[in-house]
Amino acid sequence: MAIQRLLSSFAILIFLLSTGCGGGGGSSSGTIHGILVDAFGAIISSNQASISVTGGSTIATPDANGNFTLQAPAGSQTLTASLTMVPAGIRLRGSKVITVVEGQTTQVGEFVISDDSLSQGWNAYTTGQYFNAENLFLSYLDTVKSAQADFGSTSAYVGLGWTRARGLNKASDASNDFMKAIDGYQNNADAWVGLAGSELSRMKKDGGFHFNQAINAINSAINIPGNYSSAPTHDLITELDLRAYRSFLNYLNGNEAVAKSEANEISQSVATDGSNASGELLSVVIAFSD
Repeated sequence: MAIQRLLSSFAILIFLLSTGCGGGGGSSSGTIHGILVDAFGAIISSNQASISVTGGSTIATPDANGNFTLQAPAGSQTLTASLTMVPAGIRLRGSKVITVVEGQTTQVGEFVISDDSLSQGWNAYTTGQYFNAENLFLSYLDTVKSAQADFGSTSAYVGLGWTRARGLNKASDASNDFMKAIDGYQNNADAWVGLAGSELSRMKKDGGFHFNQAINAINSAINIPGNYSSAPTHDLITELDLRAYRSFLNYLNGNEAVAKSEANEISQSVATDGSNASGELLSVVIAFSD
């Protein structure tokens, strides 16, 4: 009988430990925090979006800034999210395997859910099918309208802007597209970078100088937390390239001391990790600045 009582007590102890008793009912779980975005960095704030873990019992929705918090069992979990708006043609999906640590908050950063129709537009852009890309982005915007609480269309406006600026030589239209993207989401770095390029390209059309506008746009992109990279969708531009471009813009705008200071500061990094184009811009600044 003593052995039976001992085994029974041991079984109860194991059960209590496995269910987290004594820790407020949640010691075997952890917290997940992240920001819900689409494939091109636009925040998703719609309360129709849902985030959960496979087998979990709670579902989260993003706040106005895309932030979400979710309780989940400790261990390896598959985080999933979706947003479906049938009238607008929105069907975004995504999943990510994460490790939840008991009693701790796991930061997943930006959690991406995507839509194939936007990807088709970017695929057309990267393969040089610019008229097709323009039509795909315009078609998306035609369909999406006010979906995703005005944030979702920022991705399409960015794609449209890059297509028109680099592929179709429509710099003024591109500037307007980038501004619409920024109006939807101020921290869309790709829109600020595109705006800087299109502002400079406008000189070919109207003969005006848009150096200040381009510099301000680059500053806005660089000041957004994190290191900018366009690699997920197009053109392989990095934050180091942005700084080289800013140095060159300041040189063209007559701010030679500022331009040369930044050029000297980043020249070694550009030589080892930057692009050839950025290196050429810096060589001009260093060679010709006083």
